[in-house]
Amino acid sequence: MQIQSTLCLAGLLTLVSGAAAEPVIMNGGMDGFVGAGFAPTDWMVAQATPDVVNASGPFNNTGLPWDLSPEGGTFARMNGVGNIQSEGISQNVSGFTAGQMYSISFWATNLGFVTASTGSWSGFDGYFEFYADGNLVATSDALSKQASGTDPLVWTQQSVEFEATASDFLLEIRAETVGGTFDIAYMGIDGVGATLVPAPGAMSALALLGLASTRRRR
Repeated sequence: MQIQSTLCLAGLLTLVSGAAAEPVIMNGGMDGFVGAGFAPTDWMVAQATPDVVNASGPFNNTGLPWDLSPEGGTFARMNGVGNIQSEGISQNVSGFTAGQMYSISFWATNLGFVTASTGSWSGFDGYFEFYADGNLVATSDALSKQASGTDPLVWTQQSVEFEATASDFLLEIRAETVGGTFDIAYMGIDGVGATLVPAPGAMSALALLGLASTRRRR
């Protein structure tokens, strides 16, 4: 009976996932050559001049190292300015299934900005936009900068869901501001990954099978 339950569970898991391929996003950890106007390895500059940064910067004028995300290493820094100069990165991704729902998870922070000459602390609330082949498919929650430039960075793990319209497409991640045009949000992102979202009916079936299996063991 135990073997039969295990086989049923394996069969149902196969049914839930169908023939869906594993989504592939290269270098979600945003590793790359540190510098202004660069995209991380395996990514491309999609718009304006995003940066690959580490704890020191570039553009860290706080006098203290930036706290890194749980991914460590480097991360992507992008400015959202409310127009076509908002900074973005992109890559051609694969392994998706048209019509399936996917979740993109990531770590995000609002870096704020210290003006080197005056020491003033500036920056607006900001968020990230996600595009598939040029179409906006999801937006993240907005994040605020810290109370001061010397406070530790706060990295927040977020996720967004969208329906894939193709197996392969151009994924673009773009920073944006909640302010008006040129009210700049200074954003950081790291640890980007994608997973399939099981259909609600399939999850209910899995739960019922798990309950039945538990009862048999008793």
